[in-house]
Amino acid sequence: MAFVPFRFFLLGLLIFHSSGETPMHKVDLTQKGYIQFLRWELPVPEFNQFTFCLWMKSNDLTHLHPIFSYTKNERERLVRSWISPRGKSIHLEIGGREVLASPSEIHENRWYHFCLSWENQAGRYGLWVNGHVWAQGQSEQSIGHKIPRGGDIVLGQEYTDFDKGLEDGIEGSVLGFNLVLASAFEPLYETEASYEAVQLPTASSYATVPLFARIPAKVMQRGIDYGTRTRTRTRTLYAFVPTSNQIRGRRYTNDAQLLPVQRNRTRRETVRELPLGLQLVKLSYVRCEIGRGSPFIGGSLMLISWTRTPVRIFGGATLKNAKSECGNF
Repeated sequence: MAFVPFRFFLLGLLIFHSSGETPMHKVDLTQKGYIQFLRWELPVPEFNQFTFCLWMKSNDLTHLHPIFSYTKNERERLVRSWISPRGKSIHLEIGGREVLASPSEIHENRWYHFCLSWENQAGRYGLWVNGHVWAQGQSEQSIGHKIPRGGDIVLGQEYTDFDKGLEDGIEGSVLGFNLVLASAFEPLYETEASYEAVQLPTASSYATVPLFARIPAKVMQRGIDYGTRTRTRTRTLYAFVPTSNQIRGRRYTNDAQLLPVQRNRTRRETVRELPLGLQLVKLSYVRCEIGRGSPFIGGSLMLISWTRTPVRIFGGATLKNAKSECGNF
């Protein structure tokens, strides 16, 4: 496999219409004859919780698709998440231990929105697909685990496997990758002890964020024991893939409660009242056009913004304009 030198971009300012307006954009990747991926170069602090989201469309699911890789010295795998070949399952690994392995039905040539969240105080994790909770559980082995600082964040490849010339990697398009150092989970206890500090590489070096989640009750079934002390609940498969092949587009908003609404004296939850990670899950799905793929939330807790954080693009991956239509880019 050929390894083509990288290019360095601030994606939000890269592509312009003739009118001077900046559109949304996607990155097309292929691993056929190349090793293509995105790498964000920034100081990563030690952290104990995170939520990341992205849109992805694969045109060839023959091989494994890494959707998040955080490694150190190109050897130590600290956090990794991937979609298995043929789109049959979605996985999350923390500190070398798999905490999530959820059956799925990912199809080629369709856009999907994926979000994963984890926190270390109770070992809670969650997977959202197309705006819905797909799997949730608790990994006892990850309780108290802290993810080391100073690693490399990569999308599209495993940053430890380049010397092997692997064909594993995203074969398709990605858009709107965002990462916040906060979970999608609400605190179980409203006490000072239920919050834990995350050190940030900024002038105000500490911030506190909630760690636990209240995930809405859905029809669930017990998951499978994948060799770790992990309790998992997974939604039934009929909810995963739309029965229609038509693109849903803005109809995504039908299921959302995003805007503050006051009708008949009944108060509805607003996005700003949700945990930061859950704000990212909801906004990046139903309002994907905000910030051209990166909602303006989190402040310094948003470690990676799709449009505002510089990124290196390796291997000749191509950038293209995208329509501002969620799920129909």
